[in-house]
Amino acid sequence: MLFKTSSIFKENLEQFPSIEGIEKIELYQDDVLQGTIENIDGQKGSLALYHYLFKTMGTLDLAAARRGLELFAEHTSAARATPGAHPNIDRLILIEATHKPMTMTIIYNADAAPTTTWDDDREEQ
Repeated sequence: MLFKTSSIFKENLEQFPSIEGIEKIELYQDDVLQGTIENIDGQKGSLALYHYLFKTMGTLDLAAARRGLELFAEHTSAARATPGAHPNIDRLILIEATHKPMTMTIIYNADAAPTTTWDDDREEQ
């Protein structure tokens, strides 16, 4: 699947792999849990974006943080203007500033299995 990056988050969101069956993503730095993004209203867009980063980049390093900020599109400038208002974007801004990577663990619902139906082509990132 060729990903067409947009300057509008909603258009990027429509291209992310499904988050069906995912309960949450746990974020670790130096093996210490730093945060969780759950599959609940208000976090689903972030969950989908972080899931996309997991599937295409594997870890939250500098490159993944920059890609995530690009994909959050118009929300990135809002987060930079109001630190604390968008914690899942703030996290990527912090990684960009400190170059300290994080790892992600996908936690699936008990009755769900990992999805393999999305094309993991890394050509355009």
